[in-house]
Amino acid sequence: MITPGHKPIIGNRASHDPDADTEDPDENGRMKPRGEPLARNRVGRAPLPMHAPCIRARFGGYVISATHSLERSGELVKASYQRKGYTADHTLVSTDIVFDIELSDRIVGTLTMRLDSPERLYGDMTYPDELNALRLSGRKLAELSRFVILPGQPTSTIMGAFFHLIYVYGYLMNDVTDLICEVVPQHVAAQGRLLGFMPIAGPRLCRRAGIDAFLLHRTLAYPA
Repeated sequence: MITPGHKPIIGNRASHDPDADTEDPDENGRMKPRGEPLARNRVGRAPLPMHAPCIRARFGGYVISATHSLERSGELVKASYQRKGYTADHTLVSTDIVFDIELSDRIVGTLTMRLDSPERLYGDMTYPDELNALRLSGRKLAELSRFVILPGQPTSTIMGAFFHLIYVYGYLMNDVTDLICEVVPQHVAAQGRLLGFMPIAGPRLCRRAGIDAFLLHRTLAYPA
């Protein structure tokens, strides 16, 4: 997933530990930052802490970061949702992580990833049977939502940067095997072409956003 020119920086940027950005292997041989262990979360375990480690990575002129805050991308989401007539009512829970992409200190893209937990996912409000079927088959789910790209930005570049960090945080750090998201009908084709999502149910009324939406799914884990 790491391609030439993409330089991931994984570490606890909020820590005052001078060695926080130095990596050591964990019990599985994976690399983790000193100063704070990799955040891990499984259904039935304690939720991810609110101070989850920050991740930063550079993609050409873009910088993508992962934090537990809606503040930096709030205006971008509000403007996009108002323009499209969507409801922008987002509240973070402990298993949420926010990915923001910036260019020249301006936020140009954002999305939120929610790890599955006993609190469930947004999609459970509309597609509970489909998501429970995935869980019963042994899949570890995560949900993407609040996905906005500033008009005029290269969509494929932004989505590629997002997916790099989704893979690192979701699969490598939290053992996520499957991603789901709810999207409006006109976005189904683009999500499939750019990120490999396929519709598995819908459309149905998404009461949270006040619009009809399909349930999309893709596998995050690949066979060895």
